[in-house]
Amino acid sequence: MKSFFEFKHRCFRKKNTFFESVTSTNDIAREYAENGEWGLCILAEEQTKGRGTHGRSWSTYKGKSIALSIVLHPDWIKDTSLLSIAAAKAVIRTLEKYNLNATLKFPNDVYLNEKKVCGILTEIFYSSEKVKYAILGIGININQEEFEDELKDIAISIKQVLGYEISREEFLAILLECLPLDILTF
Repeated sequence: MKSFFEFKHRCFRKKNTFFESVTSTNDIAREYAENGEWGLCILAEEQTKGRGTHGRSWSTYKGKSIALSIVLHPDWIKDTSLLSIAAAKAVIRTLEKYNLNATLKFPNDVYLNEKKVCGILTEIFYSSEKVKYAILGIGININQEEFEDELKDIAISIKQVLGYEISREEFLAILLECLPLDILTF
């Protein structure tokens, strides 16, 4: 089996960019966006300062999670207010492939068994009141077996629900197939 960093699926016709450790995939995505790079999927094994909405932190478990950010061109965005919901819809459709019934906790979280399995952080950047670009950050708990004390009652992983480990590469491939459809048509 190839490693997560050898994953070659394309996102929006661009290749993925991998990092071993970053502060946040959204931070790296912003650097690429400022240089006019669109459609890239930034993936990291570890985020040292991953963040969610309202300044909350997002924990990434090295080798167990998926932390990704996608740089969206303004022409691809029909409604910025619906980006997080569209991404959540794509995650839910991916989880359905594993016979898991996930729910959306409006507007940007995905829940399994009443616990958070995925968080989404959408950041919109403007220039002269027009959308310059958007960054869609998605964190998914895939194969964690346990969480630190402050998260164990509110977070869950796919492995904890299924009872066995799944391939992050396979999950990511399915998700990236769902995302363009959901983002571009929502």
